[in-house]
Amino acid sequence: MKIINRNEIEKKYDDNQYVWYACYGSNINSERFMYYIEGDKNEYYSSLDGCKDKSKPIEEKSYIFKCPIYFAGYSKRWDGGMAFLDYEHEGKSYGKIYKLKMNQFLDVLKQEQRCKLYDAIIYVDELDKLPIFTFTAAHKLDSIADPSYKYCEVIKKGLIDIFKDLNNDKIDEYIKQNM
Repeated sequence: MKIINRNEIEKKYDDNQYVWYACYGSNINSERFMYYIEGDKNEYYSSLDGCKDKSKPIEEKSYIFKCPIYFAGYSKRWDGGMAFLDYEHEGKSYGKIYKLKMNQFLDVLKQEQRCKLYDAIIYVDELDKLPIFTFTAAHKLDSIADPSYKYCEVIKKGLIDIFKDLNNDKIDEYIKQNM
């Protein structure tokens, strides 16, 4: 995994080229993620407009990151810490990948960057000859903070939907070990 510059991405990949967006926090929940694509009329979960291209991801799969997550910062929306990928250390975390267009990935990134902490685009790997990208903090944040119950429930629902071998107890243990 490595940090990649937005300008590099925009030069290398066409707006309509498919890429994988890898997520590890609340966007694991497909219903929650679609607010970033379609827009949120209440502007609670994302911007009013969402992505310019409102087409649904053409595929989604479970994904295992080779590094841990952690919770830090503070989100008014969630009333607690948010998930970040600790890509500088080895470990394991559960995620999901969505196959969508590069312009959608960049629009989702723009919406997520409203909190200013998701300041690094990470090239994770490649799957089916397509790049896998995610975003997180450039370096592990010092402001470690527990996530709210509501935030954990959104993550939990997404994990149960995509990882059929996980149950509530296993997910609670997974979240707790990353706090």
